[in-house]
Amino acid sequence: MSNKQNLNYDQIKKMLNTMRNLTESTQPKTVLTEEEQQQDVFNLVLNDNVEVKIHSSDKTDLQLSDEEKNSLNQLIQNFKSQVSELSNFEEGFNIYVDSVRLDGTIGSDLGFVLIAGNDRGLYINCEMLKLDDEMAGTIDKLTKFQHTYEDVVNGMMNSRKTN
Repeated sequence: MSNKQNLNYDQIKKMLNTMRNLTESTQPKTVLTEEEQQQDVFNLVLNDNVEVKIHSSDKTDLQLSDEEKNSLNQLIQNFKSQVSELSNFEEGFNIYVDSVRLDGTIGSDLGFVLIAGNDRGLYINCEMLKLDDEMAGTIDKLTKFQHTYEDVVNGMMNSRKTN
């Protein structure tokens, strides 16, 4: 019994740490670590006004190939057709060496974050969301799209790790 309680405690602790990391990454940081001070950021805008921010200390990783741009554009088109036409990607993509993050909203109520790599998963951000059949269907579509998202961006992460 005690072992099961410790396991639940460890799972909850890990989940809370992940949530803190997500919250901290959306809030402005006042103290930067040495690694963050050395990182450069390259901004680019894809079709549908989706912003891409590439974070890297390696200058060669600050560029996206035409193939990678096309993959990200296709990913956004697939998202709009498979999940929701009403999606908005105000934060867009953040590409790091060890993870790729896509922040967005569906309608005005449902915020989401898709992460591949470190802390991989689908994260939902909402306040007092009415969970009806339509919203449950949208969340289910988001969950299914996570696999498509990871397939596309994992190749991009692997090429950045080898450079």
